Parts: sequence; C-alpha cells; structure tokens
Amino acid sequence: MIIDAHTHIGDLRSPAHGTLRRAPVTVDALIQRLDDEGIDRAVVLPWPACPEAVEFPGLFDTTPDIVSQIRAAASRPDRLIPFGNADPRWGGNSPRADFSWLLERFVEMGCVGMGEVSANIPFDDPRAVNLFRQCGAWRLPVTIESAGPGEGRYGFIDEAGAPHLERLLQLAPDTIIIGHGPGFWADISSDLRDEDKSGYPAGPVKPGGAVPRLLRRYANLCADISATSGLNALTRDAAFGIDFLIEFQDRLLFGTDVCFGDLEGRSQHLSWLRRLLAEGRIDQAVFDKITHQNALRLLARLPS
Repeated sequence: MIIDAHTHIGDLRSPAHGTLRRAPVTVDALIQRLDDEGIDRAVVLPWPACPEAVEFPGLFDTTPDIVSQIRAAASRPDRLIPFGNADPRWGGNSPRADFSWLLERFVEMGCVGMGEVSANIPFDDPRAVNLFRQCGAWRLPVTIESAGPGEGRYGFIDEAGAPHLERLLQLAPDTIIIGHGPGFWADISSDLRDEDKSGYPAGPVKPGGAVPRLLRRYANLCADISATSGLNALTRDAAFGIDFLIEFQDRLLFGTDVCFGDLEGRSQHLSWLRRLLAEGRIDQAVFDKITHQNALRLLARLPS
C-alpha cells in the first residue's frame, strides 16, 4: 500500500506566480494521478484557511472553501482521506477561542487530521498554542506550513533554528505536529541563515540542524517529505538524506503536494524512494513505514 499524506484539490493557480496556464486539481484528476503513480490512497488537505493563502482564481472554483473540499474528498472514501483546517485567529482572534464545535463537526465529516495550518503568526503565539492543544485533545494530528521570519508570508513565522516551533512542541505535547514546507525543511542543516529559511538551500548538510534535533527530542514531531522543500532537503546531500530516512523511519510520511491537475510538475518523491529500495540503500521495512505504515498509525481514525 502507498498513502500520499499531502495532496490538494481545487484551483490553486496564482496570477502573482504565473501559474494561470496550469490546470486546477479536480477529484477525478487527483484519482487519475494516484492511479498513474501507483498510489492507493491520499490525504486531502483543504485550504485556504488563512488569508495569506488566498489565490483569487480559487474563489471561483467549484470547491472554493474548506467544507466543500472535505465533502469532495469524502465522496471517494475508497481513495481519499479528508483533513480539516482552521486558522488560529478564527473564533474572535482570541487565545481562548473554543474550537470544539468546529473540530467535532470535522470529525463527524470523516476528517482524521488538520492542515495544512499556516497562519502568518509565530508558532508559539498563544492563539496557535490554543488551536494546537485542542486538536491534540481531539486526537487530530496537525500538518503545518513553516515560513521564515517576518510578516506577509504564507506559513507560520520562525527563525533559523526553529525556536518558535520548539516552543510549540513543548506547549502542546499531546498534539502530533507534522512538519512541512520550506521554512521547516531548510532547517535540516545547522548553518541556515534567517534570510534563507523560506528557500531551498543547496549543498552538504551540516550536522546539528534543527529538524533532526527536534525529531530526536520531541516524540510529538513527525514530518512529511512532500513538495520541493522535502525532496530538496533529503537529496541535497545524498548520504545524509539516506541516513536521515533510516534514523527517522518511524516519523516520516511520504507525500507529494502536487498543486495542479496537469502532467507538468508531477512529483518525483515516490520514484526516488523506489529507486533507493531497488538499489538496497533503504530496506523494505523503511520503505513501508514511510510510504504507509506511519500514516496508518498516525491517522488512527482512518477507516479501512
């Protein structure tokens, strides 16, 4: 079995990023990609939940909001696994907002996690801590999007070394947090500078980076290897990347984060893992954990 822990549906095209020529992701297009790549099931992360993520074409899509995307994913329970999503600033923008009604409805709709949660505030902002703690109480793991320092970006604010993420891990110990995004994966190397945290650093990985350090220290941290950010982090230094997969085989999730419905830009993550397996650089146990067993364990509400 192969489970893709990070997919989307809807119209994610952006005039600002020159992607208007791309095709939106429909449910049928997503299922077709899964079939083409030999993927059995996929987690659908609905968005945008935060204003920083709004791309104007998406407002006119047939699934323009979180609830419609959850319902669309729930229409194919044999293949798609819905997550919910929320912004910590909802509920009156208060650190005491009660999200229980919302989370209960998400669970009733079949959601087994939350994300990608991506508000442009620090990870340890009291409003974020409040939401993450409540997700933990509902046994909903949370996929995050991490950016660099400063406002006006898509993703939580943090600096090199991930001090705000570490504080959140300490303040919400009962919540499984799934790391994702450039601001998370760039911190795999200890020589990261603040100005490079939202990018895709190249070259050898210097030991002592925040990502391996936090994975070793906090049992409530996992990570999905999706998108350019995940693949870049694990292939920029081939030997380090393989050692990382082996050391953290119980904490990593295969994912793709393909945002468009056409053939261009499809993910290389699964072919890379299959190649490592065929070459004997990882064994079958590591491959199985990353490609589905860890997801099955974390998404405990997942129906068979």
